Amino acid sequence: MKKKVNSVIIGLFCLCFSYNLFANDISDNPPFRLNPLNDGIILGVSGGLAGSAFLYRDVFHAKENNFVQGSYDKADVNGFDQIFMRPYSKNLHIVGTGTMILSMASPFALLCTPNSQWFTIGTMFAETLLLAQGTKEWIKNVVYRPRPYVYFDGYPQDKVDEGDWNCSFPSGHATMAFAGAAFLSYVFCQYYPESSWKYAVTGISFGLAALTGALRMASGNHYFTDVLVGALIGTSCGFLVPFMHTQNYYAVFQKKKVQSSVSPLGFNVKFNF
Repeated sequence: MKKKVNSVIIGLFCLCFSYNLFANDISDNPPFRLNPLNDGIILGVSGGLAGSAFLYRDVFHAKENNFVQGSYDKADVNGFDQIFMRPYSKNLHIVGTGTMILSMASPFALLCTPNSQWFTIGTMFAETLLLAQGTKEWIKNVVYRPRPYVYFDGYPQDKVDEGDWNCSFPSGHATMAFAGAAFLSYVFCQYYPESSWKYAVTGISFGLAALTGALRMASGNHYFTDVLVGALIGTSCGFLVPFMHTQNYYAVFQKKKVQSSVSPLGFNVKFNF
């Protein structure tokens, strides 16, 4: 399994890097650009979400750990999610974490773009990860859903002691894996819309993310609905953040349909129709 995953990611990197050997110079008309106000807002919101979620759970320990051994009945889970419930597997847990890391790292293949674009891409990617992280962590903070492994014998006691056992929804691994896949696919296709390799980049990146989701279910950490919602959150973040740096997005503001301003009293947005 590990060899196959490594082969996939190596192939993705080789594919993207080799494209740079004959790619046209796109530095003069890049598909994405940064804007101080726009990026200040995005970084402020995404960083605020991620930071506050961390403080809530890991510093103040506000989410209650009310685990009661032997009080969890599989019949309480909806019939659809019961199909995919599995006992805990440490090995599959480790492999699933590995595929998530590879998915999150896959946008580094965008180093195939001109180096003048690296700062823009890096900033967008950081915003994407922060937004995905903050969104899924706040949902985990307010939703109490036991992980599938508590319905079986052999659950990881350390996870129970940490309070992670009731943070099943949504799947954080799936969220971050799909965020990386969507970001890489969208950004690569915007830089190289005529490339036939964009199908391979998209297929491989989303395939690796889907494998992460499958492994999270197989390891007993998540239900199908956890993975599905995580995939939706991650994909949305992966597409939304870079889109907010395109000319089409900025054109809305240039036509003065939306006017924004910052003052000591706060941030103001005015919509004109």
